[in-house]
Amino acid sequence: MRYVKGSIALNAVNDHAVLRHVLRCRHVSHEQLWQFLQLNGHLWPRRTLNWRIQRLVEHGLVVRSDLSFVSGVRVYTISDLGASYLIGTGESAALMIGSKANNVDENAVQHSLDLNDIHLAMLRTRQLVSWKCELEIRSQNEFTGVGFAKDYDAIVTVNTTGQDSQFALEYERKPKQPKRYWQIRELIEKETHVDCVLYLTSTFHLLSYVSRFFERSGKAVYFGVLDEFRLHTLQTKVMDSRRTVTFPLSTVLQANTR
Repeated sequence: MRYVKGSIALNAVNDHAVLRHVLRCRHVSHEQLWQFLQLNGHLWPRRTLNWRIQRLVEHGLVVRSDLSFVSGVRVYTISDLGASYLIGTGESAALMIGSKANNVDENAVQHSLDLNDIHLAMLRTRQLVSWKCELEIRSQNEFTGVGFAKDYDAIVTVNTTGQDSQFALEYERKPKQPKRYWQIRELIEKETHVDCVLYLTSTFHLLSYVSRFFERSGKAVYFGVLDEFRLHTLQTKVMDSRRTVTFPLSTVLQANTR
């Protein structure tokens, strides 16, 4: 089959895998993209990824930028064209591109990269069943009648001791205004689809600040620190909203499984 000069012939398996990962991460570093693909069974040589992502960038399906605050780190974001293409393949998350989904400020980029680290840490445990990203959640909330109470950073399902457990994940890199946390608490207390919410924060001081807004909450909300989660994942010690007791996350999930 002949192709128009300058066009791109997309592989329905390999190119789609790259585009889907870039979309769902919102922002992803080259190294993180490589790890996601490896952990999901795309065991290519690095040069294959380098070639594949380069052609996607050159044809405008993916946007590449260099982090000004981290020298030499390449970051990829799906373009409007790439999202439009993915919509045609049935990707619901792509429906949200164009509605402020691709904020390019440095804090938003770093927030995405930290979330990717959380996701990758879960993949390495081999206990991750599914990871529903924020864009998928937003699409479900906006376009279906069975949405969640909030646009969480992720809905995570893991398998512990042979049983699936699900929790909503929120990652807090910088503090919000108090009014916003009271609004979030109100939304979380209305949640009916998940029984447990995990807040990971960038520092322990931020954990202390955020958790105070959820004292005596009617919903099970637990708090942990990002660096500890990177190391210990489901064995991370998490605190309840009173900040008086710690439990391994796996224990909390088992106690909150329906």
